[in-house]
Amino acid sequence: MSKKKNENKNKNLSVDQLEEKIQELALTIDKVEDEKLEVENQLKRALADYHNLLKNSEKRDKLRLQQIKKDLFDTIVPTLDALMLAAIASKDIEMDEKGKSWLEGILATVEGMKKGLKEMGFEQYVPEKGEDFNRDIHEAIATVPEGEKGKIYDTVQPGYILDGSVVRPARVVVSK
Repeated sequence: MSKKKNENKNKNLSVDQLEEKIQELALTIDKVEDEKLEVENQLKRALADYHNLLKNSEKRDKLRLQQIKKDLFDTIVPTLDALMLAAIASKDIEMDEKGKSWLEGILATVEGMKKGLKEMGFEQYVPEKGEDFNRDIHEAIATVPEGEKGKIYDTVQPGYILDGSVVRPARVVVSK
């Protein structure tokens, strides 16, 4: 019986009322579609923001790692330089077997430190005598009248590069 009542009720609706109902439904559909588009756009913006955040985080992490490596370098390399100077100076000293063993230990420590720096991405470079002086990778700490002008006469300390950037220029003596 209730079906007949609904059918009768629907039959009693005028054409104008049905058209009005259709327009209301069409407006509701348009409104829902607009809301759907707005939500889709918000999701796209949120996803783009998320991807940008990831990229920025990766960049910050790389920069932070680079800075940590540089700080570690600044801490370790002066000690490495001092050990190298001690090893070089020891060549002029006459040593017994204990002294020679001690020197071998120092040299093994130096090599271990160099290996560790290399594993961290540091590249050591030692300019050759007669090489052109280059301000980007060399630091002139003295000049001598001997040799060809503008050429490296001697290397005092090696230089280091990390990821293509000079961390410490090679310290050299230049001919003037």
